[in-house]
Amino acid sequence: MLSLSEFAIPGRLQPMSLTLPAEGITALLGPNGSGKSSLLLGLANLLPFSGEARFAGQDLRRWSMAAAACQRTLLPQRGEAPLALACHQVIALGAAPLGGMSPALIRAAGELSERLEVTGLLARSFGQLSGGEQQRVLLVKTLLQIWPATNPAARWLLLDEPLTGLDWHHQLQLLTLLEELAAGGLAVWLSLHDVNLAVRHAQQILCLKNGRLLGRGGVESVDEGLIQALYGVKTERLLHQGRPLFVSR
Repeated sequence: MLSLSEFAIPGRLQPMSLTLPAEGITALLGPNGSGKSSLLLGLANLLPFSGEARFAGQDLRRWSMAAAACQRTLLPQRGEAPLALACHQVIALGAAPLGGMSPALIRAAGELSERLEVTGLLARSFGQLSGGEQQRVLLVKTLLQIWPATNPAARWLLLDEPLTGLDWHHQLQLLTLLEELAAGGLAVWLSLHDVNLAVRHAQQILCLKNGRLLGRGGVESVDEGLIQALYGVKTERLLHQGRPLFVSR
């Protein structure tokens, strides 16, 4: 279980207390500046927080960086492109916490590169790629760190807007892969801007606005009133093959 008690990040996130399963997919929804990135950075122990945070009974503050790097990984929002590195060198950075590119990790990197369709990019300079191509390379790097076949200690994947720059095909490709990882017991947390993708792929949804937790629960907790409170957008709820679908009106 993930347990937060009066968890807060000064100036960014108001205190919240909640308990969620330590597996499956949890989606973070909310407008820009709502606190989604701050929450993910705090859970990764990369932003100081007050209150208490425990994952599977372990106090997150007590995780050393080395131990944390083997149990969880974070894909932050993309900033400036790294120095002139080939894509295969960028991906190899994901193996650094595990001791470098062992033969098993080389095989895992190849599998992930095929799954996310970056094999043809590996020899190219990262800085010369499109935004979507760069994002897919960074996703391979991030997933390599917690790939279950090579890192059985991995438990938690934190992704901040992982669909940024991805076309529809690659968005669905990534979400399918994340569903497989979650089904295998990994906890997957990701921030999204697409409500329909959240209700389609997540088991738990947290809604943030102005640094406050506005709503939480399963897919059934998302309705037209919550969406309007979050985004100021009026929607209509439809059902498609038994699943909710929200359209603006």
